[in-house]
Amino acid sequence: MEKYLLEQIKKMQGTVLGIGNLSAKITAAIEKNEHILNCYLLEVPSRGLRKKKLKLRQRSKTVNIKKIRKVFKKKRIDNIICHYETIKDFLKTFIRDSVYITKGTIYIYGEKADLEKLIKRYNRYTQNIEVQEKEDVFVLTIDIQNAQNHKFKDMAYWWADTLEAFVDFMTIILVN
Repeated sequence: MEKYLLEQIKKMQGTVLGIGNLSAKITAAIEKNEHILNCYLLEVPSRGLRKKKLKLRQRSKTVNIKKIRKVFKKKRIDNIICHYETIKDFLKTFIRDSVYITKGTIYIYGEKADLEKLIKRYNRYTQNIEVQEKEDVFVLTIDIQNAQNHKFKDMAYWWADTLEAFVDFMTIILVN
């Protein structure tokens, strides 16, 4: 799957946002690409900071992943590459925010876990979703160019996701 990501990075242009601890090959490919004008890499800090804080590599500033929308503004980022393990606890807000700040493509990669849930939540905004799977890893490619988000829709989706999480939690308690 890393090979697929490296091919996609060669085609990228503009601004790229990398979220999570990306491999050395991926960061080297991003640095090699001359068409990438700006690259922001948000990494999980090595020190014991809270899990929801990520460190912006260039500015050595920590960014709350729930407030990523305020840092990068509307439709400023051309491509996002993120590791699923980093964002899985914040899917409720991250999906909405990633659609808000991106004007190109989102690449999410990682081990298969809640792939169906992730696809279902991104289908709310766009139908242009491709999945590449191998054994236990996946790369999800989401084209956001024609996606629209609306304040009231986002709020309704947030409440629906919260209710779904609550129902899942209650079923786990009742089954045990």
